Amino acid sequence: MKKLLTMFAVIALTASLAATAAESRLENYVNKKLSPITDKEKEFNEKMEAQQKANEQKQAEYKKQQAERQAKMEQQRKEAQARRQATKDAIQAEKDYWNNMIKK
Repeated sequence: MKKLLTMFAVIALTASLAATAAESRLENYVNKKLSPITDKEKEFNEKMEAQQKANEQKQAEYKKQQAERQAKMEQQRKEAQARRQATKDAIQAEKDYWNNMIKK
C-alpha cells in the first residue's frame, strides 16, 4: 500500500512538473509570436500620445492667440470710445462758446 501511494505521489509530482514545463514552453512560444504585435502597439500608443500632446499644444497656442486678439479688440474699442467722447466734448465746448458769444 505504501508503495502504491508513493508511486501515485511520484506520478502526480511528475505530471505537475511536466504540465508546468509545457505551460512555460507554450507561454514562451506565444510571447515570441506576439512580441512584434505588442511592439507595434507600443509604437502606435507612443505616436498617439505625441499627437495628443501636439494637439494640446496647438490648442493652447490658439487660445492664447484668441485671447490676445480679444484684448487688442477691447483696447481698440476703448480707444474709439475715447475718441468719440473727445469729439463730443469738443463739439459741446464749441457750442457753449458760440452760445456765450451770442448771449453777450
